[in-house]
This record gives sequence, structure tokens and C-alpha cells, in this order.
Amino acid sequence: MSNLQSYFVAGPENLFPHHILKNEKPEKALIRIVSELSENGLDVFQLRAKSMKDIEIIELIKDLRSATSKTKMKICINDNVNVASNCIGLIDILHLGQTDTDPNEAKKLIDDNIQIGLSITNENQMDNIPNCVNYLGVGPIFPTGSKNDASKPIGSNTLKEIINKTSLPVVAIGGISLDDVCDLFKIGVSGVAVISAILNENNPIENFQKIKENIIKGLEK
Repeated sequence: MSNLQSYFVAGPENLFPHHILKNEKPEKALIRIVSELSENGLDVFQLRAKSMKDIEIIELIKDLRSATSKTKMKICINDNVNVASNCIGLIDILHLGQTDTDPNEAKKLIDDNIQIGLSITNENQMDNIPNCVNYLGVGPIFPTGSKNDASKPIGSNTLKEIINKTSLPVVAIGGISLDDVCDLFKIGVSGVAVISAILNENNPIENFQKIKENIIKGLEK
């Protein structure tokens, strides 16, 4: 599995007014921000665009791929198997939740080169993970306001137990602040997925640089 250390999740609806330049649409602002992050070493960008039509999402993915084609950043689409099946050569990862399409069924519909991530919200879901899954997105770890239908926070202790039960890479998500990043890597995560830690009142690039610094600290032995 490719590097998952820094993992940014967002859609145009997550942007604040100060992220958007004058005469710039939210979609273009998102492309600009993700492009800058990718040039600074972002490993994965997951597009979560619940309010957009599939055809609009595909066009946005095309623009994202074009803007980041010279970087190593992977593009992930959240939930949408139909979009993934129409994005051959454009996306690298399809991330599925527990109530989305079964990973084995999704794998039949998408390009072989597209990897699959699966959300885990409690330890009981560890019992039936399909072999086609490449990594786990575990959380929410802490309370989060970025997702209206988020499950109950599991905390870092349960996260550590899940890490110890699987050989798959684990990406922690949910309410993760800049200050949490170091400690999460110390307990064994392969990555941290963030929204508000990058998209807040401060500059996204400056926030990301701090995340990278804390990842390095967390990996130090």
C-alpha cells in the first residue's frame, strides 16, 4: 500500500470564505488548495462531495488529477462506486463505509489498479474484513463536527487495540487536531485523516507543515 501518512478529506462545502479568492468558485479554490498541498508532500486527498452530481464529481476529479499530476499524491473518492468505475486512470483509491457497497462487489466494478479503503467504527467490524481491502480508516477517534452522521468516538485506547488486531495499515480519522498527530503515530497508526485541522481559520499550507512536523516527531523512536 502506498504512503498514507498525511491524508486530507474535503469537498467544496468544507471551505470557508477566507479560503476562496475573489471571483473564484469553491471547486476551483479546492483544486488550488489541494494542488498546493500536494506540492508540499500531501500523500492522499479524499474527495467527499455529498452534494454534487456524479458528472460534476468526475469533472472535478479530472481537474484535480491534472493539477496534481506531477506530484506523488493519491486521489481517493469517498463512497461512490459509480464515480470510481468511470474514473479509470484518474483515481487511486475508493473508500467505503460500513453501509456502502460491499468491498468485494465494488472491486468487481472498478479498475484493478484502484485500491480500497474501509471504514471501521468499532472493534466488532474487524471480524469480516474482505481480502480486497488495502487499508482501514478507523474512527471517529475524537468528537468531530465535520461529519453530521459520525459514530460515537472510540478513543485512542480502542484505536490501539484495533491496530494490534490487523496487519492492514490503519488511518485514524475524526476530531484529530494538530496536537494529536504525534501521539497517534506513536501508538502505531499508518496515517491521520484530517479536515478541520487543515481547513480552519489559519493558512492550510501552514497547518499542513505543522502536521508533517508532528508526523516526523511521532515516528521518532
